[in-house]
Amino acid sequence: MEGLENSGREKTKYFSQLAVEMREALALHKGAGLWERKDGKRDWGNVSEHCLVEVARTDVFAGMLKLPDDVMEDLKVAAALHDFFKKGEKEIATNEGLSWNSFDKASQESTRQMKEAGFSERVVRLANASGHGSFLEIEEILRKGSLSPEEVAYLVQHYVDDYTMDTEWAASAEMISSGRFINDLDRRIDMNGRNPRYARLNEEAKEYFNGETMSEAQRRIGSAVEERLAQLIHESIGQSLNPKDLPQFIDKEVRRNISKRKS
Repeated sequence: MEGLENSGREKTKYFSQLAVEMREALALHKGAGLWERKDGKRDWGNVSEHCLVEVARTDVFAGMLKLPDDVMEDLKVAAALHDFFKKGEKEIATNEGLSWNSFDKASQESTRQMKEAGFSERVVRLANASGHGSFLEIEEILRKGSLSPEEVAYLVQHYVDDYTMDTEWAASAEMISSGRFINDLDRRIDMNGRNPRYARLNEEAKEYFNGETMSEAQRRIGSAVEERLAQLIHESIGQSLNPKDLPQFIDKEVRRNISKRKS
């Protein structure tokens, strides 16, 4: 993990072990062409590294939220799987344009491949918590007062993917010149919102989100998920924190997990 460089060999050993634990999920990465070499390098290999970062983060969330062991394991596998079809998704978008329909088509194909590979319905559902179509289900979950462990896991996978940028450690929340207090969730949404490639998808999303663009809906829903997870952590372990500090808080625990495996 080039971005997670603070822990040196400890970090390398930690993520190598995660890769072994997630080998069945990573087999789909290989099958989807993410490990094919171009000019001596794995052209899409960073996607697998990004997924392992999400495995580490979802593992911390699952522990803090005291999710049952079976849900915790399915969540980690889902995190490892969530972007395995990234290359195929790009090929579809290149042929058809970056649109709601092209994302639907990519999601249907990735779902088919996960099921064909033998992953459970719950793993597939949690892996799809990262997708464009997950926002509508997230809104339904957020309206509930009491959540099942699977629903909590769904929120976790959605949120972790919303703020995870490549393989970098989460940066500190900060006040910017406009007066906004932002963290990595906001930074990633801001970045996508400025990308002209997402213009069509932003417009098409208005049909599903009462006139909101994709970026606007993602910010509103992502922030609500962030607040709910911070509340659930407080209820679970008694730790009170500003929701904006949640990404860094989780990474501090990832670092501790890395240190525990140094021997």
